[in-house]
Amino acid sequence: MKPRFVSERFGWSIAHGFIAFLGAAHVLIRTSRYDPLYASDAGIYTWYAETIATGRWEDESLEVFLTMWPPFFPVVMAFFRLFGVETPISGRYVNIMCFGLIILVTGHWLHRFMRFRLVAVGATVTIMVSYPLARVSSYVLTEPLLILITLLALVQIESFLSSKKSKPRLWLPIIFSALAPLTRWMGFTVIMTGALLILMHRGTPMRLKWKRVVFYSVASSLPVALFMTRNWFVSGTMTGPRGGPEYYYGSGQTLGDSLSQISEYSSWWVFVRQDPGWLGICLGVAVALIVLEAAKPLVSSRNPIALLKMDRSSDIRERPALAFATFTIVYLVSLVIVAPYTTDDPLYTRFLALAFVPFAIAAAIWLDRFLLATYRSSGISAYKDQDRWGISYHKALGSIAAKRWILIGLILSIVLTANIRNIALYIEVLISYDSLKYHF
Repeated sequence: MKPRFVSERFGWSIAHGFIAFLGAAHVLIRTSRYDPLYASDAGIYTWYAETIATGRWEDESLEVFLTMWPPFFPVVMAFFRLFGVETPISGRYVNIMCFGLIILVTGHWLHRFMRFRLVAVGATVTIMVSYPLARVSSYVLTEPLLILITLLALVQIESFLSSKKSKPRLWLPIIFSALAPLTRWMGFTVIMTGALLILMHRGTPMRLKWKRVVFYSVASSLPVALFMTRNWFVSGTMTGPRGGPEYYYGSGQTLGDSLSQISEYSSWWVFVRQDPGWLGICLGVAVALIVLEAAKPLVSSRNPIALLKMDRSSDIRERPALAFATFTIVYLVSLVIVAPYTTDDPLYTRFLALAFVPFAIAAAIWLDRFLLATYRSSGISAYKDQDRWGISYHKALGSIAAKRWILIGLILSIVLTANIRNIALYIEVLISYDSLKYHF
């Protein structure tokens, strides 16, 4: 029995590894065919990394820019100079590797906590072919590295909170959380999320929670605090000059503008800038069914709290979704609040991509849990005879739950259709040279 388990686990690991390889190969081929996409920050990061690698700090005006961007991504780019890789090329390779590692970490984590293995593989494929992740990985920018660091931080925080050891260790969550704001200032949201998760953790005395929160927050914030202190002595500001006529940053957009941009790009990611067609109808019906399911405890004649507890299994496999869902909310709320004052750009794919992978992971875990609960309560059972698989239905064990099965079918159809649209676009761009579609 043990060899079979080991073989099955190894097989799924190979599948996730192969998906990660395909994702990295896709970005490698498209950036080889078209070159990395251009962004003004890419030139600054390259200049920053070249300065670190060569040690040329003679230009005093250079300090103005070195204080405005965190140092970790340029440091990683400069590290590859030790192996003879030119700085502009190293940024491209870093993001390709990060793209593959993001998929690999996601697949490994989902495999641990999801009952339906094919759903886990489907979620990994969805992230691999997703537009926002492929898009930001085609630039020489910090987003792929920050997404990877964020995933590792959230995974380690969840592992710490679910550890059964008498003295679980916080050092790994602290290391990855500390690297997040050193990669991009919005990485502070990782530390905020970690503190919230520690405070929300059940079964821990409040006094111990606060001790852990203070220790985690201070230790995670210390490296970036030291860097900001250095910036203050050099330039008189902690994150560089972001005010005044010469270096003014801030779009001044309203809350409505930000929410509208989030909605616009979410629609863009789902429909791939194509006519929604029947996919839009399916999405509308699915949203309506999700709202009905969420409202069921509120309109039930039974005690809503009791109903929620009854629907929960003793299986705690849905709990890891909390860390990724919490980060998604914290990041988007923080982005909407600070973006109008810290950047003169609207909220577009680069800023929103950081929330995509954690949201996809949380959604995949909840879909797996919802599918499991629906299967258990529907009276439907799958079985395997000696030669074939079969499905039976026993009315006495529960209603068929047609509405729930329709919702599951709609969600899977939407995801499959969106993935096929993305894959078709990628293949078309790779086979026939089309710079406009590549920049899409």
